[in-house]
Amino acid sequence: MSVYLSVAPPDGFTGWGDAEWERWLREHPWEAAERLCSRGDWAIFLYQLRQHCPRAGDRLEPLMESLVNERPLSSQQTRVLRDVLRAARDELSAKPATNAQTNQAFASAEDLEALISAARARAGKEPTLADVWADLFSRIAPLLESAIGKGRGIYFGNV
Repeated sequence: MSVYLSVAPPDGFTGWGDAEWERWLREHPWEAAERLCSRGDWAIFLYQLRQHCPRAGDRLEPLMESLVNERPLSSQQTRVLRDVLRAARDELSAKPATNAQTNQAFASAEDLEALISAARARAGKEPTLADVWADLFSRIAPLLESAIGKGRGIYFGNV
């Protein structure tokens, strides 16, 4: 199973009835959802943000339930998530990838070693934690920017 992300309709869409949905979809084709990563990797990523990014993690905490459960974020929450992920990437850039192997409750040692080895091969050097998650960061950033540019939030799901 995978985690997918798309730009959501305007805030409040989760309360729309059939008529509002039909009107919206006639005027605005639904935006395709993009695959971010596997659900397992998503859980590991969120756990590592919480564990290895004390400054960003504190700001991420109010969004954590929605992120873990793949629930829509409002336009304001999407702006917060973008800023938090930028800060988290900076924090992760200062830490070696081997830090991922400490106190890891969401992944096996083999899974973590596979992530680190892939990052090592891509980077051509000993990777940082940011290098391990570079692909995910590069997938999510444009989606967040697109939603923010349209004044909308994000929606999780395979749509």
